[in-house]
Amino acid sequence: MNSAYKRRKVLKLIGRIIECLLLIALIMVFILPFYWTLITSVKSMWEAVENPPTWWPREFHWENYATVWNEQNFLKYAKNSIITTFGASIIQLVSSTMAAYAFARLRFKGKKTLFFISLADIMIPAQVIFLPIFIIYSRLGILNTYLSYFLIYIYSGSTIFFLRNAFMQVPEELVEAARLDGASEFSIIFRVLLPSVKSFMITQIMLILISKWNGYFWIQVLTTNDHIRTLPLLLNSILARVEGLVIRYDLAMATNVLIMAPMLLYIIVFSIRGFVLALQCKARRIPLLGKLIIIQFDYFYTFS
Repeated sequence: MNSAYKRRKVLKLIGRIIECLLLIALIMVFILPFYWTLITSVKSMWEAVENPPTWWPREFHWENYATVWNEQNFLKYAKNSIITTFGASIIQLVSSTMAAYAFARLRFKGKKTLFFISLADIMIPAQVIFLPIFIIYSRLGILNTYLSYFLIYIYSGSTIFFLRNAFMQVPEELVEAARLDGASEFSIIFRVLLPSVKSFMITQIMLILISKWNGYFWIQVLTTNDHIRTLPLLLNSILARVEGLVIRYDLAMATNVLIMAPMLLYIIVFSIRGFVLALQCKARRIPLLGKLIIIQFDYFYTFS
């Protein structure tokens, strides 16, 4: 009896050690690219391309950030990124919310057909349709304008799909009660449905903002000059910069750090909640590996 108990205890300890090692390996996989970006951003031009690479800079070159900030017109690209990110996100959220409400709660002829057509945005890649869109916008004379970029996101099949499913989870009785009280369709959306799916909306907002901030393809297609180009395209132009047959990876990584800063700030600020959740998991005896999954999942429900 005593030996069986000791055997179970040893096996449990071995399992915990293996779990910790797996967790450390997962953490390293996620942290290594960030670490490499940070240290390369403060290396010299030649050290950044050395082979084998150095894992710690011989000398810190903080002037790389000053070079990117001053010589690369960083503020102009940052301004464009902010305008395109928030403008496109607001347009996408508003239009998708209206469409999702119609598909979820209204009855009209051809509803299912229109819904499946709207899903074409998910099934058809942008690379298939970008050429006709470019030609149309070119003939309309709206290339190199914010309008051309915003029109691309006036509708989003994926956002409509997910919001529709979220709205359908709200009890019909709540909607009917609001209608009996004389609420308009807009009141039902903003006072009944959206508050009921608040955590889901926060998730959608964060995912949309991140995707627009990192967006590269459409802004590249719809521009022929730097007038509205954003930070990801600045990074691309720096990677195309060659000095002495060397690509300026040091400047590229410095740009990368500045681009990632807003998203990293979000993670740092709200990781406190993840830490608290980990302690709660420990109190409930949830396995250690499960804590990592729950913490990562919880980032998307920070305001719930």
